[in-house]
Amino acid sequence: MLEDPYAYVVATFQALPSPDYVPGPEEPEQAPPSPVYIPYVPESVYPEYIPPEDDEDPADYLADHDDDDEEEETSGDDADEEDK
Repeated sequence: MLEDPYAYVVATFQALPSPDYVPGPEEPEQAPPSPVYIPYVPESVYPEYIPPEDDEDPADYLADHDDDDEEEETSGDDADEEDK
């Protein structure tokens, strides 16, 4: 009777680990990440490069509602109907 040529492959995968093998940890322990240190700066370091804040509130501007009535936006379907 012939011996199975793949029997040694199956036996290799089912073999016990070497006695010299020492299993290690799955993932090494790491220290928790440290928080990023952001120093407190009481005033601007480079005031000539940073524009001052505007005191104007955009809500104070008058609303211009007349622009909506003057412009008519036509879609592609409406433009086709006008050409006929």
